[in-house]
Formats: sequence, C-alpha cells, structure tokens
Amino acid sequence: MRPAVPRPYALVCNRFYLVSDFDFAAALKRRFRLPEQSSPHSNMLRRSIKRGVGLLALGAGAAMLSGCQMAILDPKGPVGLAEKDLIILAVLLMLIPVIPVIVMTLWFAWRYRASNTKATYDPDFEHSNRIEAVVWAVPTLIIIALGTVTWISTHELDPHVKVQAAAHKPDAKPIEVEVVSLDWKWLFIYPQYGIATVNEMAMPVGTPVHFKLTSASVMNSFFIPQLGSQIYTMTGMQTQLSLRADHEGVYDGISANYSGEGFAGMKFQAHALSDTDFDAWIAKARTSGQALDSATYLSLAKPGMFNRPTYFTSVAPQLFHKILNGCADGSLCKDDSVNLARMKTLDPDAKFCEAPEDAKQRAGQTPTTKQTQSNVALNGAVAPKI
Repeated sequence: MRPAVPRPYALVCNRFYLVSDFDFAAALKRRFRLPEQSSPHSNMLRRSIKRGVGLLALGAGAAMLSGCQMAILDPKGPVGLAEKDLIILAVLLMLIPVIPVIVMTLWFAWRYRASNTKATYDPDFEHSNRIEAVVWAVPTLIIIALGTVTWISTHELDPHVKVQAAAHKPDAKPIEVEVVSLDWKWLFIYPQYGIATVNEMAMPVGTPVHFKLTSASVMNSFFIPQLGSQIYTMTGMQTQLSLRADHEGVYDGISANYSGEGFAGMKFQAHALSDTDFDAWIAKARTSGQALDSATYLSLAKPGMFNRPTYFTSVAPQLFHKILNGCADGSLCKDDSVNLARMKTLDPDAKFCEAPEDAKQRAGQTPTTKQTQSNVALNGAVAPKI
C-alpha cells in the first residue's frame, strides 16, 4: 500500500485549516470582522491609503537619491569641468521648449475645465501666424545653438588634444601611461618609470597624463567620471586620451562598455597625489610585487574577476607594443609581418621571414646600393631577422 501523504495545513489567526479547502480572504474577513462587500466609504478609504503609501514611497525614494553623488557633475579636472558646463548648457537649451509645454498643459487643463463657464470655446479656430512663427522659430534657433556649441566643444575636447599643465606647474612634463583592458581588469604601464600596476593608477596633481590605450580582449571603455572623457579600447588599435587632476583625491574608474561576465567588477582607482606622495607611490611599486615579464603577463591576461591592486617592479621591453600587435605570446607581430610581406614582393625567391638583402646574400649575390636604398625608402627600415 502507498504510504499516506501528510495533508498540508495552514496556520492563520491561531487556527489550522486544510490548504485545499481554505479561503484566506474569507478567513481574514471573519477574523477582523470586515464586511463581505465593500462599501463606497471603504473603497474611498482604501484608495486614500494606497495614495498615501505611494506618496510616502516616492518621498522616501527622493530622500535616498538625494544622498547619491553624481561624479560627472563633480569634476576634478579641466576636461571634466568643460564637459559639465557643456551638459548643463545643453540641458538648459533643451528646457526652453519643454518648460512652456508643461506649464501650458497644466494651465489649459485648469482653464478649460468643465466647471469654468468663462473659458472661450472656439471650435472654428485652426490657424495663427504668430503661433506658427513661434512653434517653428524657437526649435530652429535651439538646434542652431546646440549645433554650434557641440561643434566647438567636440574640437576642444578631442581626446588627441594634449592637456596643458596647471598654472602653478608650468614646467611639469606629461606622464605617459599605457593602458590595456583585460578580462576583467585594467593594466597600467608606466614606461617612464619602468613599473606596472593592475586596477590602480596614480598621477601628480596639476601634471598632464597622456594615455595610450588598447585592448587584449573584447572592446571596452576607459572612464574616470570625475576627470572626464571616456575612450574606447579595441584589440589591435591604439586610442589616446589626455587628462589632468587639479585636486588631490581618489577617483573611481570604471569600464563603461559591457564586456562579459566580469564587467560589473572591472573597476580601478585613480589616485591624484602631491609630487612627494607620487614619488613615494612609484617607490612602493618598485619595491613590492614581481617583474612583469611575458610569462607573467600571459598568466595575468587570463579571465579573472575582482582583482585586487597589484604592483610590478619592472616591465618586459616593448610589452605594450607587443600587446597592441598581438605578439605578447612570442608570435610574429602584425607590424613586422606587414613589413616583411612588403619586402618579400621585391624578390619573389626570398623567404617570407627574410629581408631581400639576406636572400640575395644567401644566393651569393650582393645587392646594389640603389636596391638597398629603395628597400629602406619603402619600409622605413630593413626588417629584422626572425
């Protein structure tokens, strides 16, 4: 025989009921002595309670949102400040037609309500030259103004335009930082100092920072909201960005382009430091961690999430160039393969990885000076042996 299955019971108001036979609504009405049918008064009360709860939730949400800080509207550098001014100006220009529409909508609803007998009802009205002039002229002028502002700002905020040093540091030389987006972390290489870091970078206050960026994986986006100007990173391509921090602090950097499973944790911190603190930060990176050679980089490039800041005391020569050209694993770099392919066309008998001069010498022929000069002129330099 099949074992008896326990029958489910529900406990409501200190009483047990069979779930299959239980009417929760009826039980609650009996417990709290509610009428079986709702009266108009109870319906009105219920609607008032719902409206009050909705307004309370709206007020609570607004209060909580008031504590949020919009980083893009709290800039700490000249680029971010210019972008903030552009955003505010564009919003104000676009509010010119929006605010009158909202005001007139509310005024029309009040003016032409059913109980207002003084409102003029004119069903034959169909055209007004004055209204048409305003309706067409105002948006046209706004578009012209927005287009002009956008054109000027686009050229002024071009990522390739180098940011100048702050007024109090006119002789400050720009710092070069090579940025590589990985899965799902950021690699920062400082070629001037021979160090590298992961998910943390630093810069002196008032000193321009020139970024060269690429990706070792999918397309990504580099963005420090309080400093401004997000820029894309793409495999096999190099983009540029110039920023400057005018105030000391720690600024959050993010990936602004969805890039897979670990996208949410692909964040870093940008430290804006005094000159003394920046030198101390460089010294710390040089004395802690390990060397970033090719093997270490290949291990670092493997997908990983929520990586802590890491320091590398030294960097393999031309590592950024190799990442950019897809040869960090020891394979033939893309730019070298292009140069070799061009050289190969000068001598069909030459091997692919062999310069034409080497091919002729191997065959017992000495290339003429004119041939050598033509090769240099075509490629900029004779390709290295592989």
